[in-house]
Amino acid sequence: MEQNKGQSLTRFRLKKEITLGDMLTPMAILFSAFGVWYTWFHDANLERRQYADHIRHSASVVTSEIERWAPLADRYFEDIQPTIVDVSEMVETTHQSGPANRRLFKGLVQAQAAASQRIVDEQLEVAYIDLYGYVPSLQKSFDTTIQEIKKAETISQDETSSALQAKLHDNKILKLKSSILICNELRASVEYQRQKLESRIDNIATPLRKKMLNLISLSDEDILDEKKREATMQDAPVSTARNGQ
Repeated sequence: MEQNKGQSLTRFRLKKEITLGDMLTPMAILFSAFGVWYTWFHDANLERRQYADHIRHSASVVTSEIERWAPLADRYFEDIQPTIVDVSEMVETTHQSGPANRRLFKGLVQAQAAASQRIVDEQLEVAYIDLYGYVPSLQKSFDTTIQEIKKAETISQDETSSALQAKLHDNKILKLKSSILICNELRASVEYQRQKLESRIDNIATPLRKKMLNLISLSDEDILDEKKREATMQDAPVSTARNGQ
């Protein structure tokens, strides 16, 4: 009787040990599967965030390049300052417009050439290429903005030339005895044209700038949605909250 009881207890202990082992094995598999899933989920989220941030970076590049145009255009007015000084000294000496006008024309042509070359060197017109793959409709807005800024710059240069030539044909200016006074008159005209161009460029660039800021402000979920990216080009309302921020 005692022997049978001992055998029963042994079988019970053996059965108990097997049951615990059977329980530990699926738990280990479960934890391992959870670890694999968490790693995949983390990597997928990280990849999505990097993709979203890359789009934002591309939009930032477009914005910064557009913003660069105004300072580059402004350098034209700096480039013609030596010419204005030379012209003023000629007027003081001759009190005639002829020689000064020829010097003015040469200086303005050189400044215009330098301004055009700066735009080529900066490669501003290719700034949108990276973002174009994400927002194809950007090309129309970008090209229109660039064309309008170029047009405004050309108009400004022509108006500056006309304003300075008008000054050189003004008898009041020609009769001034000091090159400083003459120079101040010419510089006043240049400063007026400079401020006009700055305002024109800002007005032209503002719509595209707003679109880029709308795009940058999209949440990760929205910016990864092609339809919602395209909607920003149509000035549609967009979300301003980013995931995880």
